[in-house]
Formats: sequence, C-alpha cells, structure tokens
Amino acid sequence: MDLKMFEEHFHISTSGSDDPILSVPLTDVLHADKMKEVLQQGSILVKGIGLELAVSFIGLAFFGLAATKQIVMSQYNRKLDLSLDNLTLQLEAHNDHAHVVFQIKELKWIDLPTIDRDAAMVEEWTRYFSDTVNPLVETAASAAGLKPAIIWNQYGARIAYVMDYLRQITPEGPLRQVIDADYLLLAGLPGETFNRRKNPFDHTPCYLDSPYSPGSQIILRSACCMYYKRENGTKCYNCPILKVDERAELKLKIESAREGQTA
Repeated sequence: MDLKMFEEHFHISTSGSDDPILSVPLTDVLHADKMKEVLQQGSILVKGIGLELAVSFIGLAFFGLAATKQIVMSQYNRKLDLSLDNLTLQLEAHNDHAHVVFQIKELKWIDLPTIDRDAAMVEEWTRYFSDTVNPLVETAASAAGLKPAIIWNQYGARIAYVMDYLRQITPEGPLRQVIDADYLLLAGLPGETFNRRKNPFDHTPCYLDSPYSPGSQIILRSACCMYYKRENGTKCYNCPILKVDERAELKLKIESAREGQTA
C-alpha cells in the first residue's frame, strides 16, 4: 500500500515527524487536559489569538483521518486501521507554518468483502466515527469551550476538494466509478452517525473565479477556517463570512500582487 498521497496531503505516515515539538498517543488526547495542552501548544505555533484557530487546525487533521480511510477503501478495497490505539499525534513546526502529524504505529488493514461491500463500509464508517472521529472532534471543541460545528462545518468543502483532486488524477473507468460511489455512500450516511442533524460530508460545492490563477476556480469554504484568528490575521479570499465588498477589495489586492510578481 502506497501511503505517499496521505503523507503529502494529510501528514499521515508510518514514519511520523522527524523533529516533533510534541508527541502523544492519540488515546491520551481524549482527556480534556491533554487536549487543551495540545491546543495551547498548537495555538502558539500558528500564532493564534484564543483557541479557535487551533481547534480548526486540529479538526482539519481529524478530517484527514476520515479522508485517508475513504481513499484506501476506494483504491485498495481495504479498511485501514487508523484507530486511536494505532496512532500517535505529533506537532511539528516549520518557518512559516505548522502541521499536525499522525504516525501509524503498525500498518495493518482488513480487506473489504466483495459481497455486501456497501454494507461492510457503512458498518465500518458507523464504528469509526463513533469510536474515533466523533470523540476527537467533540473533545477538541469542548476543551476550548466551543461547539463541534466549528470543525464539522468545514468538512463539506474539504471533501469536495478531495473528490475534485481524485477525479483529476483518476482516469475515467471502473476505479473512478468506485471512488464516486463510495463518496455517495459516505455522504448518504444519516446525521446521527456524526452526532449531527445533518451529514457534514453531504455538501454541494460553490466555486469562485480564482484571483491567484486566471481561468481557474477555487472552492468557497463551507465554513471559516479561523485563519484570521491569529496575529495580523486576515480572512481567506474563499472565506464564506467575507462580505461581497471585502472579497472584491481583496481580489484587487491579490491580482495586483500577482501582476507585480510577473512584471
């Protein structure tokens, strides 16, 4: 099984971080005091004001776990073990950014059956969200005194981005059909699977013309990533809480900076 994609996009690997600032078994992070310690350390790394950005930051890392499981099921027909007991959470810093890294302790999986495959996937998803993702999301939000929606509401645009990427790198054919069908299965799970009224993966993306690359588009985020909740922070161009006039002004600034670089 090639884990290169997951290491590159979601920082999930068997090797983990070369120089972690913090490293803790993922099971320990379910304790409120340890989760708050992780969030506080993460907030320092991303120069956050309060813990909103840190919660968003770690919540998107939890999304990476679910996305990795989804892709492995589609591409390899396997249920990859990304359980709490089999993961270590690490924080690593770079010059201008930081990462949440998950180190897989032991690479192991169970093959999906060829008969009643969809039922087996629903069972796996139901168990995985109940045992792993939901507790992580809810503990992170609670430790910061926030609602889980700050994390869950971002997953719609994130899964849309993942699906666009997978379709881009996968030629038309049987595998592409499996990828699309497996996403529809995930998006079709009841909200109760996530302790939500609505499935956060059931999302119709909205696209904006990109000021960074003329002729291309970018996905409007399904929720704010809280990047502006940092020192000298600003809202992203594709932030959904950006006002129309603010987006127009930001577009002009981005295009002017781009043209200055190419001049």
